[in-house]
Amino acid sequence: MPRLTANARSEVRERLLRAAATRFAADGFEGANINTISLQAGLAKGTVYNYFSSKEELFGEVIRSASRRAVELWSRAPAGGSLEECLRALAAADVRVLREQEPFMKVLVREAMSFRPETYPMILEHLAPFLEAVGGCLGRAVGGGRLRDDLPPEELALVFVGMLALFYIQHWGSDGAWPVLDDVPELVVTLFLDGARGPAARASGNVQ
Repeated sequence: MPRLTANARSEVRERLLRAAATRFAADGFEGANINTISLQAGLAKGTVYNYFSSKEELFGEVIRSASRRAVELWSRAPAGGSLEECLRALAAADVRVLREQEPFMKVLVREAMSFRPETYPMILEHLAPFLEAVGGCLGRAVGGGRLRDDLPPEELALVFVGMLALFYIQHWGSDGAWPVLDDVPELVVTLFLDGARGPAARASGNVQ
């Protein structure tokens, strides 16, 4: 049997990732099955194991693919010089990926919020491209007095991504009543940077 070329292997791998996203979305992480993922991709049972060592690795790679997609969309957006513009563009890119893969994103957020030891560290690992982009925006702003400096940018990036996830949950839980997805980037950036204080309180420094 002839060996697949590198391009052919890459195409099969992408087919498996798309099929996995579909099956994880339909069946959840626990219910998804390696064989049904192979069949969903139009391949023989067990073909997944020629490319991924386990269901966990495959799940992680679907996450990494979505994370890279968000960073790619962000990198194409018009560059803004401010921290707000950088974070807002990243959040908007994340919302766009959510729209493209919403059923899978629901499974991802559910798994992340369940913080199971077998999946949570893997989720953080494969979110790295997006987390690093957020951390880069924050890191460039540290030292100007706008951001607290007792937490590293990497931890602040986790807070930002966690806020995105919470607003997605609220969107789904309210059947889209509040917030609508288009409003999420502005809401998250405003609350992340300024908290719940109004403009007058922020201007005066009054937190009472």
